[in-house]
Amino acid sequence: MIASELLRIRFSLAAKIVLVLVLAEAVFIGLLLAFLPSLIDGLVALNDVIPNATQADQFDATQLVALSLGTSATQEVIIDLLGNSGTGIGFPAIAALLLGALTITTEHRRGSLIVSALAEPHRARLLLTKLSALAVTVLAASILLIIVRGLMLTAGLAVQSEPLLLDPADVLGLWGRGTLTLILYAGLGFALGLLSRSPVAAILVLGAAIIIESILRPITLLIFGAPNPAQFLPFGLVPDISGTNPLAAFTGTTVITSGLAPAVALLVLTAWTLLVTAAASTRFVRTDLPDRQ
Repeated sequence: MIASELLRIRFSLAAKIVLVLVLAEAVFIGLLLAFLPSLIDGLVALNDVIPNATQADQFDATQLVALSLGTSATQEVIIDLLGNSGTGIGFPAIAALLLGALTITTEHRRGSLIVSALAEPHRARLLLTKLSALAVTVLAASILLIIVRGLMLTAGLAVQSEPLLLDPADVLGLWGRGTLTLILYAGLGFALGLLSRSPVAAILVLGAAIIIESILRPITLLIFGAPNPAQFLPFGLVPDISGTNPLAAFTGTTVITSGLAPAVALLVLTAWTLLVTAAASTRFVRTDLPDRQ
């Protein structure tokens, strides 16, 4: 049955759109950082033709180095699967949430979930099969994303004639955490979609939750300092899980953060995913489609 679920996701229009957008974002960021020094040089040259046309000549040597691939922090930005911006959830994580939510809500809307339930009388096993297929799909997409981001970093280093400054163990750890995080976010999106039942409702719930959390986190940090309960909310854990700091990378300074350790943040996200999935599965089995006797 898992093969049919994999085919269902594979030929889903939503899955194709999400994958294309995530890969396009990775390529755009990679190319931007690869050619950013050349772009700055071009803007500086433009000032020679049109005086004060840009402010690019205001960068000092330290800032120019920080904006190149000559630092390990900037190289990490390119290979980070989660697209960590340092300020909250990244686009790949949002895409994983949407993929999980749209996968199950589309089945609700089209009635194919009922057909699947007729083939599998045990509802818990049915949901486990769907979640397994979703996890395999996200894993395959993550491997593809790793290849693309790795190629972008390789191309950027070749363009700027810079050496690779990252330790292989750190790279593998970053990729491993990123892959697991995307799988967990997809599962969380699946559970929220199972609760909301409608694609539009699922998107609205996810959007509202992300926006509200992005407001709560800085407010609670300002009022209570760190640690505080808002640090354990699920949608702002990406910077903590990545363990990278794009703000420090691009400013050439040490930006101090008070987030969770990567392992702790990953455990928190796992707990959220299991909790919401358990709640959604319980309602589905008891009220939506009870087990066939």
